[in-house]
Amino acid sequence: MDNRDGAAEFINTRADAARAKLGCDLVVAGGWAFANNVLPIDLADDRTPLPEQVEAQTRKVLANFATILTAKGISRDRVVAVRIAVADLPRFAERMETAYAGFFAAGRLPACSVTGVASLPRGALVAMDFTLYLG
Repeated sequence: MDNRDGAAEFINTRADAARAKLGCDLVVAGGWAFANNVLPIDLADDRTPLPEQVEAQTRKVLANFATILTAKGISRDRVVAVRIAVADLPRFAERMETAYAGFFAAGRLPACSVTGVASLPRGALVAMDFTLYLG
């Protein structure tokens, strides 16, 4: 798992997924890993309709992220930062935060920022970027 030699590793959980045409699920480089724009999609079929409520979408994003980490054998305690984009932030922020709470251990909470956005891909209400330190 050590990629400090300068070679980056680009990982997709499903190479045939529609999302694989735009980017990788996880990039590992120089002791760091990045999972960006993790959406509340069905990883097995990313054309399946999204869950309707922001809480369900938040839980789905976190479950998708856990699946991506498992595929590479990385623990979630390696996460050092999370950027969360929420459509209609004033309306959904508190509900998203409630669903997000508890995913990370209390003593290992990553830095986190939440930003309101006008819209997200596929009409999602929430998307997350994760930065992990593997060194």
